Amino acid sequence: MSPKNSSGGAKAVSINQVFALRAAWFAWVFLLLCPFAMIAVMIAVPSTHVYRGAYQGVSPWFLVTMLFLAVGFPAALFIRHHLCRAYALGSVVTPRHYFAGMLTVWLTLEIGMIVSLVGCCVTAALLPGLIPWIVAFVFLMTLWPNGKMMTSRAGNAGDPERYQKPG
Repeated sequence: MSPKNSSGGAKAVSINQVFALRAAWFAWVFLLLCPFAMIAVMIAVPSTHVYRGAYQGVSPWFLVTMLFLAVGFPAALFIRHHLCRAYALGSVVTPRHYFAGMLTVWLTLEIGMIVSLVGCCVTAALLPGLIPWIVAFVFLMTLWPNGKMMTSRAGNAGDPERYQKPG
């Protein structure tokens, strides 16, 4: 079923929007699979040369990863909001800005996941080092590309002609 415009007809979708959405899906799936490939390599390759220190408390890798995600994720969302500010103003976003904004958020989460896995490998302990990976993975899973910012306008509750009821 195609999206409808205000006159009831189907909206025209440009080739750039289709390409940006396909590229976003490929990037998202690739970024989801990379940590699992890294986990498979870490399991397959014996790590006898890795320092296996016994931490009495919380590992510095865990703290650095959590700090990175606590600062980097909101910063990435801010950058995405800045790139896609046309959507907040009631217009559609260009495909280039949509892709760049989403990729910024996804790469921030991906870096957090990779640093978390490296920390698990270096410290030779899964917990608490795997917690940032799980948190970043859940956020990445929920941020799949839907392209809504490129195809529909944001609603304005004060204007009944532009308001789009959620759901």
